[in-house]
Amino acid sequence: MKYKNIKSAIHNFGYSYLSYENYVDGDFVFRELKAIHAKGYDISIDWLSRTFEPRQFYSTRIEKSIGYWTDSLRQHLLNQNVSIESLTDLHLKWPAKQGPFIHALDDRNVEHKKEIKYPS
Repeated sequence: MKYKNIKSAIHNFGYSYLSYENYVDGDFVFRELKAIHAKGYDISIDWLSRTFEPRQFYSTRIEKSIGYWTDSLRQHLLNQNVSIESLTDLHLKWPAKQGPFIHALDDRNVEHKKEIKYPS
């Protein structure tokens, strides 16, 4: 386990999630998230508990997508020498008036945060 790899591993995961790699039920998930964000809502995905906010916009597409990506999260992290058990918190956040970022807290209580660019 390499703690120094956490920031890179979570950035790669978040970037892939908000990219053209995330296609579910006939559309790209980032388009749906972008539409929610454009309405002025904060978006949050808790990867450890598989929860999404704002709850009123939790669609079947988003639910499936979170499930698919969470199922592969452990292996994604292991491929970068990061143990999922070392993370006590892992969120993708997209505040209403800001760009998206991914945030993790490790078992040493150290924060890891990385901004994410998404397709336009």
